[in-house]
This record gives sequence, C-alpha cells and structure tokens, in this order.
Amino acid sequence: MHRSQQPTTLNRHLPYWGWPLEERAAFRDGLQTMSKSVVTIFTWALVTGLAMGKSTLTVWQALSMSLMVFAGTAQLAALPLIALGLPVWTILLTAFVVNLRFVIFSIGMQAHFRSLPLWRRLTLGYFTADFGYLMYTGRYPASHPPEESSEQRRTRIAFMYGLTCGNWSIWQLGSILGILFASQIPQSWGLEFAGTLALVAIIVPMLDRPSARWAAGAAAVVAVLTMGLPLKLNIVMAIIAAIAVGIVTDRSPQSDPISPMRSRD
Repeated sequence: MHRSQQPTTLNRHLPYWGWPLEERAAFRDGLQTMSKSVVTIFTWALVTGLAMGKSTLTVWQALSMSLMVFAGTAQLAALPLIALGLPVWTILLTAFVVNLRFVIFSIGMQAHFRSLPLWRRLTLGYFTADFGYLMYTGRYPASHPPEESSEQRRTRIAFMYGLTCGNWSIWQLGSILGILFASQIPQSWGLEFAGTLALVAIIVPMLDRPSARWAAGAAAVVAVLTMGLPLKLNIVMAIIAAIAVGIVTDRSPQSDPISPMRSRD
C-alpha cells in the first residue's frame, strides 16, 4: 500500500495494520534487527525469571514484577531486599539507582522523539531498554538530519517500535518461562553463568569508542573492589563509576565520535 492509499475503516486506527507500507516495513526491520540478540536477551530473561521464581515472591507477584518493572538488573537487586523485609522506599531507591543508566538513555532519546505526544513518549520510555537504545542510536545517530522528510521521520519511529516490541516480547517470554518452571530447573545447570557469558558476548563489540571502554573498565574495577558490600551495592557503585567516567571521557577530544555511517545491523 502506497502512502497515498488510505487504510480501510476497520483497521485505520489499529497499530501496525493501519500504518502505511513503509512504516510497516520499518517495524519489521526493527523486529529483525532485535532478533539478532534473541539468545542473549532470552537467556538473561530466563535467569532473571528463575531467580524470581525461586525467591520469596508468589508466582503472581513474580509475573507482575516482570511485566511492570521490565528491568532485569533492578529486579535482581530488589529480590534480596524484599526477602529481608526492608521498607518499600529502600527497595524503590535501590531500583532507581541501579537503573540510572535509563535516565542517560532517556536524555539521549529525547531529541529523537520530542515531537511525539506525551502518551507515546511514555510508552516508548517503558519499552526502551539497553538493546533497543544501542541499536537505534547505532542506526540513527543524528536526531533530526536536515535532509530528513516527515515520511523518513515516521519510518524511523516505526523502526524504534519494532526494536522495542521485539525486545519486550523476547524478555517476557524468557522471564515468564523462568518463573513458571523455576521449581523444575536445578541450580546445577549454571544458567546464571550462561546468561552472564551471553551478555559479555553482546556488550564487548559495542565498546567501539574510548569513552565506552574506559567506562566499562571503571565499572569492572569498582565492582570487584566493592564486592564485599551488602545487598549487591557493588553493582550500584559500578554503575555510578561507569556513568561518571563515561561522561568525563566522552567530552575528551581523544574520544572518537560515532561515525554517522556506522551501523549495528
């Protein structure tokens, strides 16, 4: 269907089916791009689901947490605090600190989507995670290229929808399976270690700038040096160190900017 052709009355207001052909193709492109990381996302989600299924949460509480929180690191950080019966504000504060990187992501994405209505920006804010942010900014490093038409902008947004829907679907599938079958899977399978290896395999190729490598190195050093801290606070310290070092080194003239021609496809 060409853009000049209008969708039928029945599906005009439906997501995807009411879109022009170019936007539907961009959405499928986003799904396909995200599918390249399906093993990593699914494995880590399965590990997170197993952890929730074996925790003090009921099955329904774990399922609700997976759907509403949708942030593996925050979920894993909150579980021991919930088990200890700590106050809700402590759990929320910990989850917020652990997820500080999403604040950075939001700042970076704001220029790309500020023209959208508030409800659509809130929707993208919920669905956008690490992989979606990295893949989108790798494909579209410039927020508003001067030569971009309104059709190209809508296509770019549809591509982001494809990325986020793919990421969310893969994660929830792995997480829910982990929750439901936690009692059937023994710890001896070593799935947590497999999930960590999968994350390392996908993250290392993304360290394509000096600032990214400095941030990753700082996070690794701080995480090891503060391993003795209770409640997995070494993760929080590592994230803070990575953000600080990344900001400082990214402003350094030695930091090579991402080439507009580079793609993470």
